[in-house]
Amino acid sequence: MITGTLLYFLVFRNNLVFKLKGDKEIKLEVYSEYQELGIIATINDKDISDTVTVDTNLDINKLGTYEITYTLNYKEKVLSLTRKIEVVDTTAPTLTLKGDSEITLKKGSSYQELGCSALDNYDETVNDKIQVINNVNSNLEGIYEVKYNVVDNSGNMASVTRKVIVVKQEETVSEPIINNITNSMEDNEITNMYFINDGINVEGYIKDNDGNYKVSFCNTNNKCVTYNMTKKDDYYFNGNIALTNLDNGTYDVYLESKTKLRALNKQELQYRIARAKIGNKLMTFSYDNNLVSLKVEDFNYQYDIVIDPGHGGSDPGALNQFIDEKNINLIQSQYEKKRYEEHGLKVLMLREDLSYGTVMGDSSWPAVRRKAYALGYYGVVSKIVYSNHHNSSDDKSLMGWEIIVPATSNSNFLSNIYKIRDAWSNIYPVNENHTRVYTRNYNTNVIFTKNNNEQYYFTDYYAVIRLPYQLFNVNNVLFEGSYLSNLSDFDWYYKQENWKKMSEEKIKTYVTSLGIEYIAP
Repeated sequence: MITGTLLYFLVFRNNLVFKLKGDKEIKLEVYSEYQELGIIATINDKDISDTVTVDTNLDINKLGTYEITYTLNYKEKVLSLTRKIEVVDTTAPTLTLKGDSEITLKKGSSYQELGCSALDNYDETVNDKIQVINNVNSNLEGIYEVKYNVVDNSGNMASVTRKVIVVKQEETVSEPIINNITNSMEDNEITNMYFINDGINVEGYIKDNDGNYKVSFCNTNNKCVTYNMTKKDDYYFNGNIALTNLDNGTYDVYLESKTKLRALNKQELQYRIARAKIGNKLMTFSYDNNLVSLKVEDFNYQYDIVIDPGHGGSDPGALNQFIDEKNINLIQSQYEKKRYEEHGLKVLMLREDLSYGTVMGDSSWPAVRRKAYALGYYGVVSKIVYSNHHNSSDDKSLMGWEIIVPATSNSNFLSNIYKIRDAWSNIYPVNENHTRVYTRNYNTNVIFTKNNNEQYYFTDYYAVIRLPYQLFNVNNVLFEGSYLSNLSDFDWYYKQENWKKMSEEKIKTYVTSLGIEYIAP
C-alpha cells in the first residue's frame, strides 16, 4: 500500500493525481456537524473520484482523535490518504448564581454562602469543581466580591462574581428580630464547634433558659461532667471546654438551663468536627439523628504516613496538553508509598487509582470537601500527613515548587519542612523571588509567608481551600511540585523524572524524623 497526502506519478504512462481537498488535520467542536471536504482523484485529467472508498469511525458526539481513510484501487495499485479529525470541547461551562448577585450585610453579621450551579455542554457534572474565593470581611465596612470559578475536563474556565456590601451596623436592634429568632428555635442547638489545643470551642443557643448556660457530658452510667458557658446574648452562649479530664467511655452531650436536653448539631456535615488527638486521648464525635455524642479512648497511631494524591475522579486538577494533575499526583504518591514501605512504614493512600478514592460524608458535598474531610479523619491517627499537588496559572512564566502549611505551625513542626525546602531549592534549576512556604487565611484567602517560623492565629485553609484546619487539628502539609502550565518547568520536573529526586528528599526527611535510617533507592 502506498500512502501520502499528495500522489503524482505515472502508472503505465497514465498521469494519476490523488490528493486531499482541504487540510490534512482538522479540529471540530463536539456536537457540531462535519462537512466532508473530499479528495481529488484524476487519471489524465479525467475524474475518477467515484471509485474512491471512504472509511471513518468519526463520532462527533465524543471527544477524541479520529481518522478518515480514502482508498483508491487502480490497476493493482492500492493508494491511501488519511485525514485526522480531532473532536474538541472549547465551550466554557455556564455558571448561575444562587440568590442575588448583590448582597448587603450589616457590619458584624455573618455572610452566608448561597453558592452557585454550573452546567457544561459536554461533561455530565461540573458542580463539584466549583471553586469559591471569598474575601468578605463582615467586620469591616466596604465592597467585596465572592468569585466562583469552574474548569471543565477540557480546561475551559468560567467565572462569575457576587458583590457583597458591608454597611454600618444600626445602633439599635429591633425586638421583633429577636422574637423571630426565638420563635424559630425548636430545640437546644449547637451552632458551631471546633477543636482547640485541650478540647473544643462550643457556640449555640438554649431557648428556655434563666440566663445560665451549661454543657454536660454524661456517660452510660449517667455520671456527668458539666461546664459553664459564657452568655452571648439572651439566647446564645459560647465557651471553651477542656476534654482532657474525661475518662474513657461514651458520652451523650446535653445543653441545660431551666431544663436539660440532648444537644443537637444541625450544621452541614462538612462543618461538623469529627475527631482529634487531645492530649493522650482520641476524641471522636458522632451525630446520630443530629444528637451529639462523644467517644473518648486512649490514643494510638494507626498509620505512620497518610498521603492524599490530590484531585481525582472527574476533578482533573491543573492541566496541560500532555497530562492531568490528578495523574501526576497519583504517580508520585504511589512511588512515595512504595519507598516508605521499603523502610517498614505503614502508609495509607486516599486513592489508589484515578477515582475520587476515599471520601466521607453526604454525596451532595463537592467531592474535594468530602476527600479533605477523609484526610482529616485518617490524618488524626497518623504521624505524618500530606497532600501531593501540582500548580497551574494563567501566567505561563511561573515555575517551581510551593509548600502550604498550617497557620499556627511552630518551629518544631516546621523544621522538617525547612529541610525539604532547602533540599528542593538546591535541586531545582531556578530560584525565583517567590513565597515558597506559606499559609492561607480561610476567611480572606490572603497568603502569609511561613519561611521564617511565623505564626498566625486565624482559621487557616485545610487542604488548600476545602475545610478549616480546626475541624481536626491535623497539621496537613500540601506540596506543589511544579507548574504544569509552564512547559519548561513540566519538562524538567516530569519528563526528565526529576520529581523522583524531590520525592526522595521528602522521604529522606520524614523517614529520618521517625528515627529510621534512610535507604537510598
